[in-house]
Amino acid sequence: MNREQTDAWFSHEVESMSDTLFRVAFAILRNYADCEDAVQNTIMKAYRNLNTLREPAYFRTWTVRILKNECFAALKKQRTVVPLAEQPEGAYEMEVPDLDLNRAFDTLSPEERLTVTLYYYEGYKTAEIAKLTDVSDSTVRNRLARARAALKEKLTKRSF
Repeated sequence: MNREQTDAWFSHEVESMSDTLFRVAFAILRNYADCEDAVQNTIMKAYRNLNTLREPAYFRTWTVRILKNECFAALKKQRTVVPLAEQPEGAYEMEVPDLDLNRAFDTLSPEERLTVTLYYYEGYKTAEIAKLTDVSDSTVRNRLARARAALKEKLTKRSF
């Protein structure tokens, strides 16, 4: 492919996964502005390093992995948490209308939120999530189990 074709392909791929990128970022960062920054930085890094992508079929996985690393780096930098009550009005809510579920989801660790988002919202299999997050398949299954149990407990007791 020439540069023009590569740019068109890249733009199409990024546009087709824009919702996924934002959901993954929000699962980790829980702040709209930080998510926008992380997604923007990810797109720039992916474009700059496109020549390192060995197999175009893995573009989505490769990009989500860049985003995950970008989000966790941002978390390390900020080390502050914005309580749900202080988030700006209209904050992204992952298309889950149940406010109780959103509040319970907020109590999960960033790793658990990422795993749940990739599994339930994005449809990745546990083996794919393991590759994306650099953990074992059993760790992914354990995170899912812990997240489900925590959500069930929080929603049953309404304690969040």
